[in-house]
Amino acid sequence: MEIKSEIDVSAIPKPVLINVPVDDMERGLEFYQAFLGMPAARSLSYEISYHAPVSSDGILLTVNKRRFPGETVTVYFHVYDLDGALKKIVELGGEVTAGPYDLPLPKQIKPEFQEQFRDSPFYRGDAGDSMGLGASVADADGNRFGLVQFSEWAHATFRLGRYANPVTPDQLVDQSIALNRNVPPPTEIFQE
Repeated sequence: MEIKSEIDVSAIPKPVLINVPVDDMERGLEFYQAFLGMPAARSLSYEISYHAPVSSDGILLTVNKRRFPGETVTVYFHVYDLDGALKKIVELGGEVTAGPYDLPLPKQIKPEFQEQFRDSPFYRGDAGDSMGLGASVADADGNRFGLVQFSEWAHATFRLGRYANPVTPDQLVDQSIALNRNVPPPTEIFQE
């Protein structure tokens, strides 16, 4: 892979959701609330889902009912151009397994949410009808992950755009050092 001299840190996809599917919602919710040491709130989705913050950088852990056999923990990354990111996934040998699909606010709770959202420390204007768009993808080895393109009004909650804490120059220097190390091939690294 070609290493660019200048990296646009604002273009690096940011993890925003860690989705944990469970077979028994009550048991799973109890487990993750005890593990995190805090209660999880009901998510704004049509499916039964709960969420809790796990980072000051806007990353949420979500717990929801398993949707299909074999569904595993999925990390969702935010991108600013979902269509462009999906095209890139396919060009790199991956596949789009679902989507793009809308992430609508359920009509039954939308008015209440929009009113309560005004009291949120993340309020930056009225909430829209949708959180944005999403897609499920797999890399060339079949590893599943998700992509989301959140609506502008949700950016403060997930620390995106002007609210983001992008990768720092120190992290890029550390990465450059790691890329330039003389590391033996994997077959030799553990040999005595």
